[in-house]
Amino acid sequence: MKTTSTSAPLSNAATHILLALAQGDLHGYGIMREVAAISGGSFKVGPGTLYDNLRTLLAQGVVSEFAEPVENGEPRRMYHLTELGARVLDDELERLRMVVKTGRERLSAARAGGA
Repeated sequence: MKTTSTSAPLSNAATHILLALAQGDLHGYGIMREVAAISGGSFKVGPGTLYDNLRTLLAQGVVSEFAEPVENGEPRRMYHLTELGARVLDDELERLRMVVKTGRERLSAARAGGA
């Protein structure tokens, strides 16, 4: 379903962070692990990239943050994909689907013409 969002294309890091959060709330290290898992290890985000992107996503309202109590310690910062974030991710996935579709069509045509 296409939304009316006019959001610009997301960076690879932001897309992967949102994909990780689409499965549920995670803390920073959990996001880094999930990004590596969903990409089969081909894409990883380090702490600097993660927290720079999270600051931006929080400011845009795409992600929210809350504290989760931890026994005998400081509360853990957790991140949640907002409804707006789900729409932004959906838009980005649709944009990427169209990029892949166009790319495959053009590559197929180039192979057919050059064969």
